[in-house]
Amino acid sequence: MKKLSGFIALVLMVCLLLCASASAQTITALATEINPDHLEKTASYARILGYNEETNTLTVELTVPEAFARDEVLALKVGDSIYTGGREVLIRTIEQTEWGSIVINEGEYEYADGSVYLYEDLYGNYRPERYANYTWITLAVMNCPVTDSLLFLDYIDEETGDPVTLPAVHTAKELTARLLEEDASQAYTVGLSSNNVYVVFDGEGNLATIHRFYVPWQ
Repeated sequence: MKKLSGFIALVLMVCLLLCASASAQTITALATEINPDHLEKTASYARILGYNEETNTLTVELTVPEAFARDEVLALKVGDSIYTGGREVLIRTIEQTEWGSIVINEGEYEYADGSVYLYEDLYGNYRPERYANYTWITLAVMNCPVTDSLLFLDYIDEETGDPVTLPAVHTAKELTARLLEEDASQAYTVGLSSNNVYVVFDGEGNLATIHRFYVPWQ
């Protein structure tokens, strides 16, 4: 009788574990509305990776910060997972701070490996951040023709690295000449590939303007 009772207890434990495993969920980032195949009248965060003089094109990487639906984040519990930064993170601990941020797998120090820090954005959803920088998703890498009307609007003071209210305006020729002298990551002191750029496409889907803005991690 004791052996039978032990066997039944073991079966119940296995069933509970299976049920817990089956109910665990993995959340993924929200889909973006930007379609790289249809960029007409579109703005997107971007990295400028380089300039090809032979083809007169800029290599542009379109990016978007990861964002997770508020209700999905608030429903997370130990045993669930979150897919962020290109990997699935199993949740061992989760807590909400007094400032409203959510810390998953808090380590011995801030932003320890394996931890995820989620901060509420302007839309009420949550974005992972590390040292004030978002986790970015690459949408596409493309070669954009440089038109004569292309403008580079720089909202960073090139000498000091400080933000400015009105941008310095550079023509396409000025921008490409600079990129022939310096790597895009170093151009204009701070560079154009540090998650500090957004681009705007015109009604025909051509690259119209490049905007560089101040970021605290530059």
